[in-house]
Amino acid sequence: MYVDTTSYLNSIKQNSTSDAASTSMGKDDFLTILVAQLENQDPFNSMDATEMIGQLTQFSMLEQMTNMNDTLTSALSALTLQTATNAASYIGRTVMASGYEVTVEDGAASATSYTLGSDAKTLKAYIYDEDGNTVRTVDLGARDAGEHTFSWDGLDDDGAAVEDGTYSIAIVGTDSAGAELKADTSISGVVNGVSVESGSIMLTLKDGRKVNLTSVQSITNPDA
Repeated sequence: MYVDTTSYLNSIKQNSTSDAASTSMGKDDFLTILVAQLENQDPFNSMDATEMIGQLTQFSMLEQMTNMNDTLTSALSALTLQTATNAASYIGRTVMASGYEVTVEDGAASATSYTLGSDAKTLKAYIYDEDGNTVRTVDLGARDAGEHTFSWDGLDDDGAAVEDGTYSIAIVGTDSAGAELKADTSISGVVNGVSVESGSIMLTLKDGRKVNLTSVQSITNPDA
């Protein structure tokens, strides 16, 4: 009788992300199969010692990889928690971060900063609602390379006030050669919360917008 321990090892490998309890059960199963194979082997055609050593080596290496994966997962979780804890110090402070969302509250829209990598011959700001519809287009004319600020008046193209909510902004134009030029936009706001979402640390601003911690460009105190 021959027990295919290689197939068993492959099945364990496919589930190498199982928890510690499953790993412990795997060890017992492997030893049970190995003992059964030795007990039921043909005495005139015994199991090759080299093959048995190879199977034991494979299992040992797999066990080490599984333990290493568990250790790395635990370390990553601890690091994420530590980072989130440190990010809590941002609460109550004003951050500027890469982003494109604009909020309108009581008819007033939040300001947006943008940076041009080169001079713009023409430049326009496009405001979109949550469904992707263009609600306002603003001609900004020509602009020099560098940092600028854009403040939307909260009106649509018909001059009517838009509803309070979150909108998106894109600032696009052409350079002196007529090539398309896109501005890098940034948003700012006061942080009032920190959360972990899909492994990323997110800062929640008072107006409800969220920015990734890795996108933060500057931090200031509101009273500074």
